[in-house]
Amino acid sequence: MLTVFDAVTTHRDCPCDCFRSLTLAERVAGVRAVHHLDDALRGWGYTPIYDVHGDLLFRQAQQKGDPSYRGVAVRFGECIYRRLLGSLVHECLHAVFGDVTKANYGILFGLPYGVPADVPPSEEEAFLEPFNFGEARAWAGVWLVGKKMFDIDWSLRTARDIGTYCFVGGNALVAVPAGYRAVAHVDRTHHPERYYAKGRRLEERARGWFAEGDNLATVIARIDAAAAIGNKKRPRKYPDAETVAKTAPRKIERNDPCVCGSANKYKDCCGARGTLEHFLPVNSR
Repeated sequence: MLTVFDAVTTHRDCPCDCFRSLTLAERVAGVRAVHHLDDALRGWGYTPIYDVHGDLLFRQAQQKGDPSYRGVAVRFGECIYRRLLGSLVHECLHAVFGDVTKANYGILFGLPYGVPADVPPSEEEAFLEPFNFGEARAWAGVWLVGKKMFDIDWSLRTARDIGTYCFVGGNALVAVPAGYRAVAHVDRTHHPERYYAKGRRLEERARGWFAEGDNLATVIARIDAAAAIGNKKRPRKYPDAETVAKTAPRKIERNDPCVCGSANKYKDCCGARGTLEHFLPVNSR
């Protein structure tokens, strides 16, 4: 399994062309932020997965239901300065809002798409509200935290263009853990307009939460505290940020895994279409 050292020293061209679209100073700040957030996740006892198709490895491991599993998928394609960085912030926010003593921050596989079997249908929405709002804060807070902690002023991206929510009232069903009942919910495939409308409203409320009192400062303090622990346990010396930022990414070859993170060969994926997959940025730049 790859480490953060591998991710920042062996990356290839990314869809958003970060090496040429960002300044050297911005790239240096980005590498330092990646190192700091990696420290934080390891400080909480998690193992960030830096393989390009890390989400597939994460799901395969999580489906085994091992309560001791501490892997966290943070890499979705080759992009370091926007997508890897954004995903690391996203996962750190999940850690802040979740239970870091448990796998996946205490969220069982299949949730938030189910409720305990003894929860009546009339209370499904209330039961799912904390899961949905936690995801909204972890998604909407990406740019806010990136800007406040590292002065990141460019677009950050995560695995998707919107949070993963369970809105009651649709017809989508997924497998849920034993003892839980699957909830018929609104999803992006069957009800895209409803899903995005509900999701954007929820994320706007989450942005308001960060503006209240000391909420943003408290979140950052918790990330910094975890990073201080992880920094003392680094498995090896991390590469100098400026050296990494000056190193041009390697050109992708036809038989390489595709940079979009699909785990298919480039020639059979984005290379065949003559384009690269993009995900919408968390802010406008």
